[in-house]
Amino acid sequence: MADLSIVATENDLDEDTKDVSGIEGWVMTRVKAWEDHRNTTYSERWNEYYRLWRGFWNAKDKSRKSERSRLITPALAQAVDATVAELEEATFGGGKWFDIDDNFNDPNKADIAMFRDSMREDLNDAGVPQAVAEIFMNGCLYGTGIGKVVVQENEKRQLIADYIAGTEIANADSTLDVAVECTLVPVSPFDFVIDPTARTIDDALGCAHITEVTRHSVQAKIDSGIYDPDAELGGFTDTVVGGKSHDKLLMSENIRDQDKVMLVEYHGLVPREMLPIELEEGEEVVELFDEDDEEGEGMDEDDLVEAIVTVANGTTLLRAIANPNIMKDRAFVAYPHERVPNQFWGRGVMEKGFNPQKALDAELRGRIDAMALAVHPMMGIDASRMTRGGNYGVSAGKNIFTNGNPNEILSPIQFGQVTQATFSQSGELERMVQMATGAMDSATPIGENRRNETSSGMSMIMSGSIKRTKRTLANIERMFTKPLIHKCAWRYMQYAPDRYPVTDIKWKVLATMGQVARELEQQNMAQMMQTVPQESPAFWMLMKGMYENSDLSYREEMLPLIDQLMQDSLKKQQAPPQDEPLVAIKKQEIELKAQIDQAKLQLEAKKNDSEAQNRLQKLQFEYEKLKLQEKSIILDARIALAAQEQDSNVTIMQMGVSELQSRRKEGKSR
Repeated sequence: MADLSIVATENDLDEDTKDVSGIEGWVMTRVKAWEDHRNTTYSERWNEYYRLWRGFWNAKDKSRKSERSRLITPALAQAVDATVAELEEATFGGGKWFDIDDNFNDPNKADIAMFRDSMREDLNDAGVPQAVAEIFMNGCLYGTGIGKVVVQENEKRQLIADYIAGTEIANADSTLDVAVECTLVPVSPFDFVIDPTARTIDDALGCAHITEVTRHSVQAKIDSGIYDPDAELGGFTDTVVGGKSHDKLLMSENIRDQDKVMLVEYHGLVPREMLPIELEEGEEVVELFDEDDEEGEGMDEDDLVEAIVTVANGTTLLRAIANPNIMKDRAFVAYPHERVPNQFWGRGVMEKGFNPQKALDAELRGRIDAMALAVHPMMGIDASRMTRGGNYGVSAGKNIFTNGNPNEILSPIQFGQVTQATFSQSGELERMVQMATGAMDSATPIGENRRNETSSGMSMIMSGSIKRTKRTLANIERMFTKPLIHKCAWRYMQYAPDRYPVTDIKWKVLATMGQVARELEQQNMAQMMQTVPQESPAFWMLMKGMYENSDLSYREEMLPLIDQLMQDSLKKQQAPPQDEPLVAIKKQEIELKAQIDQAKLQLEAKKNDSEAQNRLQKLQFEYEKLKLQEKSIILDARIALAAQEQDSNVTIMQMGVSELQSRRKEGKSR
C-alpha cells in the first residue's frame, strides 16, 4: 500500500539533510516549542476530560483529602454521547451528506452528477463517515476535531464468475484491482501540534502530526523508496517530543521500544535553501541567509516554501519534499466545536460541563462516604478491659470477649442519618450539566423541575438545544466538511484523472436536522394539522413535510401521491367554470336589474298606479327566479367536480397500494 500524497525521488534527498542541524533540526526545534506550549496550556485538563469520559478515577481528582469514594457520575459522558449522536444524525442522517453546485450556464448536468455519485461512493467505501464520527468525538471531548487527508493505492479483490467452456456453469474466482483511495485519518489533539500564534491551519507557519507507529511499517516504506533508502532508524526515543499521557497509560507501555518509531510529519513552510531540490543544468542555489543568520530567523515570506518533512525518533530525516498537491494545500482539516476568540483550540462539551460535573461527583461521593459512616456499625471499646490479640471487628453473630461487663466496655457509635437533601441537590447539578452542555439526554428528575412535566416546557428546552447544535453544525460545515470535500476532490482529480476529470466545481454540504430537531418539528406540524381543514392545500403541505422528516421505508413512494392530492386540493379552491348557461343568466340579471330600477322610478312618480306596481312585482319575481337558477347551476358544477376529484383520489390511492404490494412481493421473492 503506497502513499501517493507524498512521493519521493532520488533527487528529493540530499546528504546534507541527514545532519540534525539541517532541515530536520529546523523543524524539530519548532515542533518541540509548539508541543511544550500545548502541553503547558491544555494537556493536564485534556487528560482529566478523558478520565471523566472513560470513568477512570485518579487521585488528582479528589475534591478533599478525606474523600474515599471513587464514583464518577455519567452525566457529562452522557452529554458527550448525545451530542456526538446528534451531529452524526445531522451530517449523515439523510444518506447524501454532500452535493455539487454546478455552473448555472452548463447545459450538461449529467457529468457533474456522475462525478458526485462516484466520489460519494468512494468516500463511503474508504470509511470517511466512520472517521468523521471519531473526529466529532474528539471535538466534543477536547474542543477541536482534526483529520488528515491521505491518498494511497489500495488493492481490492472483486468476485468474478469463471464460466466453464461450453456450459453455463461458473466457478467463483477473484481479481485484484489497484485503485487510488482518498481516506481520512482522525488525529487526536494529543498527536497534533501547531503554531500557537495561528488561528487556522492555513494561517500557521506549520503543523505536525506526532504519533507512534510500528517499526516494520516505516522500514517497508524505506525499502520501497518512499522514505530515504539510506535512512537509519536507530533506537526509539521520545525525548525530543513528549508523549500522549492517556495513550501511554493504555497502549504505549505494552509495545516494546524496539518495535516502534516516534514519527513526526510536518506540513508547512520551510526555508527554501534547506529543502533539497533538483537543479537544472546551469542553475545555482541562491544564498538566502547571511553568514550570521544561520537559522534563517531574518528570512521573509519569499524565502519560505510549502513542504512536507518526515522525521523519525526526533533525529532521522526520512523525507523532505516540496508540497506535491496541485493546490499546494495542507493535508489537515480542523474545526472547533465552539469557537474561542483568537484561538485555534476550541471549547468542547467536556469543558462546558466540567465544573457542574465536578460538583456532582463531589456531592455524590460525599453522600457515599456519609452512608459508610451511618450504615456500617462501629463500636467504642475500653481497650484496657479487652482480651489480648482479639479481633474487634463487628459482624453479625460474632462473639467478643471482654474482661468485665460488656455494657460498660462496649458502646455502639452512631453518626446519624444521611440527609435526603443530597438527592435534590444532585438533581439540580444534573440540570446544570444540561444547561452547560445543551445536551437533551440529561436525566433530571421531574420532581426537581416542574417545567419538565409540560409539553411546552420540553419544547422550550428542545428549542434551545437545537439552536446550540445548529451553531456547531455551522462551524463543522464552514471549517471542516467543505474543506474536506474540496481536498478529496482535488486529490482524486490529480491522482485518478481517468475517473475524475479536472473541472472547477463548487461543493455544498447537505447538513440535515438531527433526531431531536426532527421530533420537535414533527410535533409542531402534527399540532398545526389539527387546525387546518383536510380539504385545504395547507393540510397536504404539512403532511408532505411529516413524510419528508420521517424514516419510513415507503417514504419516496408516498411523496408523489401527496403532491397529486395537493394539486387536486388547489383545484377545489378555484371558482367553478363559467359555462354558457351561467353567462346568459348573468346577462338577464343585469337587464332585469335595470328594468326593476326603471319601474321603481315610475312607481315613485305615480304612487297610486296599480299597473306600474304589478309590473315591478313581476320583474322582481323574474329576478329571484334567475338567482335560483344561477345557484342551481353552480351547485351542480361543484358536485360534478367533487365526484371527479373523488374518483381520481381513489385511483391514485389504489395505484399506490398496488405499487406497495408489488414491491413487497418482489422483496419476498428475493
